[in-house]
Amino acid sequence: MKQQNMNEVLRGKQFFTKRMFPFHIERYRILKDNYIPPHTHDFFELVYVVRGNAHHQIEDKTYELSAGNVFILEPSMYHRFRASLSHDTVVYNVLFNKEFLHRELNTLSTMPSFVNFFYLIPFLQKHSSFIQFLPLQLVQKIQIEKHLDAIYREYQEKEDGYQFVIKTRLIEVLILLSRYYKTNQGKQNIFISDDEAIQSIAHFLKEHCNQPISLSQLSKTFGISVSSLTAKFKAHTGKTLIEFKHTAQIQQACYKLQESKKKISTIALDSGFNDLSHFNRVFKKHTGTTPSHYRSNGGES
Repeated sequence: MKQQNMNEVLRGKQFFTKRMFPFHIERYRILKDNYIPPHTHDFFELVYVVRGNAHHQIEDKTYELSAGNVFILEPSMYHRFRASLSHDTVVYNVLFNKEFLHRELNTLSTMPSFVNFFYLIPFLQKHSSFIQFLPLQLVQKIQIEKHLDAIYREYQEKEDGYQFVIKTRLIEVLILLSRYYKTNQGKQNIFISDDEAIQSIAHFLKEHCNQPISLSQLSKTFGISVSSLTAKFKAHTGKTLIEFKHTAQIQQACYKLQESKKKISTIALDSGFNDLSHFNRVFKKHTGTTPSHYRSNGGES
């Protein structure tokens, strides 16, 4: 990625050359003591450090990276890099938007380890202080670099079918990284206070209410017992975790019913409901009416 102006917001259209293929990969070198200025972007970014060291600032925190470190950045996250004083730093930068892997992400989101790595951990980079990247072991580094090298080669050469190869390889990378996260970090708790954890969980559920994250998964990730998490979440929000999540899901569904022409069954799936009848019951409980009546009545119950 080229060096950008201070605090610039990078847009996917600057990098995605094909509208129906919102993907870009670049292997670039940051010269020693050089830096990439602060910026945010409207796409997901996966960064892998191939060689060298760098300081990476995310929001207001700075971390030292080394070869084999990898992380995911959500859209709208402020960050910047500075290479080490003595050596150049080589990085793979993989950019894509959510629509690029829309169906695949819905399927992968049934895996707790994937939800942790792809959604929960990047989200928490904005709201708490703990390790911000996944350090890979030697065998893991070799596997990930092999995949990224292949993706980069396909992207450069653009032979017949390259788009399918890239998408398949990227899915493999995300699954492998999710497994590595579970292996390397899965037994380590996030060291933040219970109050900060509850606030972070509430923020996360609002932004990612359509993801199938469970109470037990949150309990393990934050190192809080299920009973303590349940009680403290209810005390903090006035709702149980499932009630809070359902409220956010129905708010999202209401917006889509008014602002899109999607089928109600599609909106139910987009909002995190795999069963239409369950969606209808929860929707009526929260709004007093059915989704179809809500839509036809202009958003009035």
